[in-house]
Amino acid sequence: MKISPIPTPPLPPGRPRLVVTGFMGTGKTSAARRAAQLLAMPCVSTDDVVADRAGATVQDIFGRDGEAAFRQLERRAVLEAAGASNVVIDTGGGAALDADAFGLLSRDATVAVLTCGPEEILRRLGLDANAGGRPLLAGGDLDRIRELLGERDEAYARAGTPLDTTGSSPEEVAAALAERHRSAGGAEAFASIEVGVSEHGYEVVIGAGQAASLGQRVRDAVPGASRAVIVCDRSITSIARAAADSLAAAGLHVESPARAPDGLIDSTTVAVSIPSGEAAKRIDTVERLWNAFAERRVGRTDVVVAIGGGTTTDVAGFAAATYGRGTPLVNVPTTLLGMVDAAIGGKTGIDHGGVKNAVGAFHHPKLVICDPELLATLPKAVAREGVAEIAKAALVASPLTFWLLERPDQVSDEPTRRWEWFVEQAVRIKAAFVAADPEDAGVRHALNLGHTYAHGIESASDYRVSHGDAVAIGLVAAARLGEDLGVTDPETARRLERLLGSFDLPVSVPSDLDPRRIADAMGSDKKRRAGRGVFVVPTPDGAALADGVDQDQAMRALMEVTPT
Repeated sequence: MKISPIPTPPLPPGRPRLVVTGFMGTGKTSAARRAAQLLAMPCVSTDDVVADRAGATVQDIFGRDGEAAFRQLERRAVLEAAGASNVVIDTGGGAALDADAFGLLSRDATVAVLTCGPEEILRRLGLDANAGGRPLLAGGDLDRIRELLGERDEAYARAGTPLDTTGSSPEEVAAALAERHRSAGGAEAFASIEVGVSEHGYEVVIGAGQAASLGQRVRDAVPGASRAVIVCDRSITSIARAAADSLAAAGLHVESPARAPDGLIDSTTVAVSIPSGEAAKRIDTVERLWNAFAERRVGRTDVVVAIGGGTTTDVAGFAAATYGRGTPLVNVPTTLLGMVDAAIGGKTGIDHGGVKNAVGAFHHPKLVICDPELLATLPKAVAREGVAEIAKAALVASPLTFWLLERPDQVSDEPTRRWEWFVEQAVRIKAAFVAADPEDAGVRHALNLGHTYAHGIESASDYRVSHGDAVAIGLVAAARLGEDLGVTDPETARRLERLLGSFDLPVSVPSDLDPRRIADAMGSDKKRRAGRGVFVVPTPDGAALADGVDQDQAMRALMEVTPT
């Protein structure tokens, strides 16, 4: 067996971070948290991340392992924070001393260095013999504070613009931080992620209410288009009507049904509609779409607008890819799973011969709009399905996102804002892999983590198990396989079980599924090489490709998943 690490490409920028640093006692933590509330952004303390992972307080880490060990853990947390966007980062007082790591954190960020005089610091800390749990000041006094400030002067000056907090309340400091971030252009209403797959690439717009801008954005993304044909999941025709209004307001003619082939066109909307669910991913659905396009004489100067979940974007995308040798496509995903995975990356396809996505084509959209407000009316079981894909993306490229997914209320108490943040992180991760490997020939394989198992489960269940549920089970199995191979951290599978279980996602194979059918379906997986089993497994640095996995070993990892 050969195990090959898969490198993680650089992530494209999202909305800027706000980084708050400075000496202890300057009010970083309280001001950062309040500023995050004012900006409707999550707040992460690197000290909290370090303490949680070490299972000990910062003071205990210093006492048990020494300052050098703490700084190593802190560096890892800072580097992970540098990969996140649209977040307030509260660093420890010494983080700026690591110029390389802090420099990466400062890139694409607003940085504020909180300051105040030594006497004020002493008063705020109320130092006693134990320095209030601050190990660098244990038994310290004003001279020790001055000494440390002197040692850090250069690092703080290099880190960013100072903000004097002397005589200011935490609320006043927070307001100043929020205003500084807004003035720097950091508090944007939506994220714009560029997917660089061609000379110009395409934009993924993420933000509440952004679906209303569909018409003008299509105009900008496909400037030559004069007509639009909406293909939608027939369960969301009200969203399709709103989309049609937006397109028409921007001067695009929206094609209405002239004739209604059975099961294809819902006469109450201007949309060409298709059935919901995996059953729609069939060649007869695509053929009916081709017929509808032909009836409307759709050409390359027109645009297909796909509105719905992953099934809709897959089927509409494949029809657009193959009709007229390629018709411009715009995706408006309406499920969490669609937003973080299916609508992005150019993979389109249908099932054939019992094999998931056996027939397909690469056809990148011209534009994707992810509006989390569209998730509000989804049934809970459908809404949760994208969580497994977010967890997958976080595992391969953003441990900090995974850490926050385990603590979603720390991101926001409001579901729309919470999902908006996670969608932004997951899209940035997928965009990075897609740009590095547009046709899935190399590093993009990392995004298949858990999917070999998932596709086997879906097929063996005759697609009764949804894709999102199957991916959840597959992720835990892939982690167990990686642990068995010695390349995955031992607690990864257990953490996944707890995380996915907290969202009511399954983590074990349904008892009524025949393991032999699963194994047979996995044997037909597209990723097999010369008959050898190929699986993606998580590693501490992202993911690795395990080539030549014995089928019995792979099935043991799947069937040993412990129910929560």
